Amino acid sequence: MKFLTILLIILSLTGCQSQTTEEQEQTPKVEAPEQVEDAVKEPQNIPESSVAEEQTPPTPPLYEDFQATPQISLFPRAGSFQPEADDGKGFQFWLTYIDHLTRTSGPVQTGTETEPNTSFGYRAIKGLDSIGVFSPIAVSPATSYEVKALMSCDLIEEASAGIGVLEFKEFLWRGEQFSETLAKEHQVGTQQGIKLSGKIEKQVQSFTFTTGPQTRMIHLVFFRDGAQDRNPVVIDDIEIKEIGAER
Repeated sequence: MKFLTILLIILSLTGCQSQTTEEQEQTPKVEAPEQVEDAVKEPQNIPESSVAEEQTPPTPPLYEDFQATPQISLFPRAGSFQPEADDGKGFQFWLTYIDHLTRTSGPVQTGTETEPNTSFGYRAIKGLDSIGVFSPIAVSPATSYEVKALMSCDLIEEASAGIGVLEFKEFLWRGEQFSETLAKEHQVGTQQGIKLSGKIEKQVQSFTFTTGPQTRMIHLVFFRDGAQDRNPVVIDDIEIKEIGAER
């Protein structure tokens, strides 16, 4: 009886080992790092229109305090327009400015050790009269909106900063500045909201605007114009909402 028991245990262990070996043979091998990298480089044939249809454009009310998951996207802006595609030299210069602005702009710590806070800062680039960041936002035609933002700056006499609005007749999933040709095709209006000079320390700036009868998208632009210095423009607590609507 003892011999039979031992034999059953041996057979059971042998079966388990055989099953483990079979499972290992069926497990797919993990690709080497260089193989994974090559696979990532392969483009995915996903139509741009289908991707856009699956996303929901950012629409007021929106509030961004840079403390958690971003509620709005900020894209770099250098000069009035992106150079045209056939302007090889100008386009390369523009890309250099955009890269520099991307590296020098971003979250900045504006709080204290006991009360930490994150804001967003950007500053002038030598050789450019106008830089900034913008956020594409879906809006409704003939509708009034209120914009608020907490701003700080220390501008030299020949410089200014502030907030403006560019209006477009449709929402375009485009995370970069428009060329002049593209702007002429889609842009239907421009509105200046706030223009600051001198030294401003954490002041709430606000303005209202009414979209045109064709407007479906705006670029909410945070700009810095004029002579260059090293002082950043700092923005925080950005809010946009329909007038009278609750946040």
